Amino acid sequence: MTYTRPRSGIFATVRGVEHLCNDYPADGRVVLVSREPDNPDPELFSRDEARGLWVAVVGLDQCERLADVTTRTSYKGRECQVVSIGPDGDVGLYFLDDDKSEAAEFGFVQVDQGTWAKTVNVYDLPALYEHHADLLFEHLRSANVPSA
Repeated sequence: MTYTRPRSGIFATVRGVEHLCNDYPADGRVVLVSREPDNPDPELFSRDEARGLWVAVVGLDQCERLADVTTRTSYKGRECQVVSIGPDGDVGLYFLDDDKSEAAEFGFVQVDQGTWAKTVNVYDLPALYEHHADLLFEHLRSANVPSA
């Protein structure tokens, strides 16, 4: 069975275009990656032949937006992360609600320390939505704090 993974990851908007990042920012920079056959922006990206992708290292000051994106839903009133969607409508969920003791009550199985998973049908879910966590907030706040 083939599963489609919902959109998730770190995404940076640079020069008005959203790009996937390879990881969280470090040392005031973020690494953009692209698997497109053509260079998405020759002024930014260079080819990494070993990995077969385009790569650009940009400073956080060049990012108009930087967000950690996950797909989420509600299952029986509890917040969950969508980790996969199957062609038959099966949806893999991780339980995100604070009270993990309820996870087993709702049929979730512990797959790792603190990680509870369950597969449900898409029709059992009210809606899917993207959750965006702003990763630039702290950087911008510290840049705008006047020195004493």
